[in-house]
Amino acid sequence: MPLSVFQMANSQNTNDSASSAAEFEFQEMRVQLQAMAQQGIPSRDLIPTKRAELESYVRKVVQERASPVPLAEIGERLLGTEWLLVFSTQGAALADLPRDAKVLLEFDQEDLKLDYVLEFSKKTMGLNRLTAKSTYTFDDGPINPGLVTFVYDQIKTDAFGFNNLSVGFFGLLKGRANYVESSFYDGQFWIERAFGPDGMDYYNVYIKQGGDERF
Repeated sequence: MPLSVFQMANSQNTNDSASSAAEFEFQEMRVQLQAMAQQGIPSRDLIPTKRAELESYVRKVVQERASPVPLAEIGERLLGTEWLLVFSTQGAALADLPRDAKVLLEFDQEDLKLDYVLEFSKKTMGLNRLTAKSTYTFDDGPINPGLVTFVYDQIKTDAFGFNNLSVGFFGLLKGRANYVESSFYDGQFWIERAFGPDGMDYYNVYIKQGGDERF
């Protein structure tokens, strides 16, 4: 049955309300995280008050702002993209990394392959990059839409003698499934929900490298 004018107007108002929810928090999050990415400021270097402020923005966006791209539909949009982990609401999530390390997720253009990369601004142990070569699956179903499950097979490095490592890779274990549980995606920001050892949830925020596809 065709929608009445009233129903169509009500639907449009609902969509507008969802897209404008938490607008202040979203804009503050966007501006501050863009500045952090551009200036190379790791989230673990933030003072506690600034970290708490950004965490409040991220949580508000996830809880009250609808994802512009439905989570079940982001799989195809990830192909050929690269994402920088710019902020985590849990300081311990990045605590084990070398201080000059950046975390990148690099998706293959065609195949379901993913490089989980640690990139160093300075030489660490003679390295510029550590790359966990992985395969992944994407869940577009109704139970856990937007879930990326990846398993790494080998580690590639740019230093002689360190190729094809099979040991643990900063929290990742070879052959064990790892997850990115999507909570929000707008083509520029991708927010992941995760859980710490204490069972409490936290959020990781990735920012797209090389331009965005804002909606």
